[in-house]
Amino acid sequence: MASDHARQPPTRSGIKAPERCPHCNSTRLIKKGSRTKKLEAVAMMKCKACGRTFTPGPRALRNKTYPLTEILEAITTYNRGFSLAETSAQLSSRYGHKVSAATISRWLGQHPSLTTYSRLRSAGKRLYSPRQLIRTNKLYHRQVYEFAYHRAKLDLLRKGMLDPFIHRSSSDSFQKFADFIESIPSSCPHTLFKSEDGVRGSQLGNTFIDIASLEVIERQNAATETAALIIPGVGSNHERHSRLQRFMLANDAATIAVEVPIWLREVDIAALEAEHGIVLVPRQLRDPGHPAGGHVPRQVTGHIDFLQVRNGCLHILDYKPGARTNQPFAQLTLYALASHRRRRPQRPAWFWCSHPWVHSFKR
Repeated sequence: MASDHARQPPTRSGIKAPERCPHCNSTRLIKKGSRTKKLEAVAMMKCKACGRTFTPGPRALRNKTYPLTEILEAITTYNRGFSLAETSAQLSSRYGHKVSAATISRWLGQHPSLTTYSRLRSAGKRLYSPRQLIRTNKLYHRQVYEFAYHRAKLDLLRKGMLDPFIHRSSSDSFQKFADFIESIPSSCPHTLFKSEDGVRGSQLGNTFIDIASLEVIERQNAATETAALIIPGVGSNHERHSRLQRFMLANDAATIAVEVPIWLREVDIAALEAEHGIVLVPRQLRDPGHPAGGHVPRQVTGHIDFLQVRNGCLHILDYKPGARTNQPFAQLTLYALASHRRRRPQRPAWFWCSHPWVHSFKR
């Protein structure tokens, strides 16, 4: 009898062609046929600069029998609380070929730095079932945002078990932060985000920041390693952002929530401007011909890509594919100020995949 693998032709790999050669960094790449593996057909690329031929995708996962999407899904399914046997059964049913529990266990052991939630997994299982672990809400703002948070991590944060660097003096602030995250589905002023009158955080200029006083620091960490692993394996640009968010929320111990809405009303903006001696958003008169009529109430909205808690601080991460030329100082400073407004210690940073670095800055 023919095996399952023989009956099913290999699927085309969803890995996107790279922009540069992994050997010499040249952009002179051409397609060079394809390579048929056991479960997928992978495109081959050739660099006209160095003459080397290679398959696209993360270096750590090249020459693997199973497609990258299956490996990442197995890791995520297991860390959501399913057993190895349950994870094996789910993947085998979905993809039509056997994925053994031993194979999944080996994948988990090969990427410990990307699956730091594993040390909290047992505690999380005692708190929530796999299907209750992560709560997701779609926010219908000017576009659809998939806000999600990890319920077990928030509970462990409240108990002081998530981050050993959180001191007792700041534990109350983090408990309020956990309460804020859980309240977002009911407390978020959705009409504010839909209004055409407000300013988007990503549209703010750098006029209220002294760029010369900023210290930009380049680092490599779990966020950049995860992006370097996942982003090249996603064929659609539209899905890259959400795929990375879902993986980090389920597998990274520090990532608490994704696509977190942030809003500042007139009273918040005025208070921050008075406290820091800046002008976040210029005032506009209701009627330019009658200055005594006052100004239009200001409002700023935005969405934080990743919220993390580590080393005793709230870390604000933003994924910026084009950040080498479009550095988001104003946007991240706004998010930091909004967090500080609620008395939560924070550190803003951004990262991207083409040049896998985290850039954080001190104000």
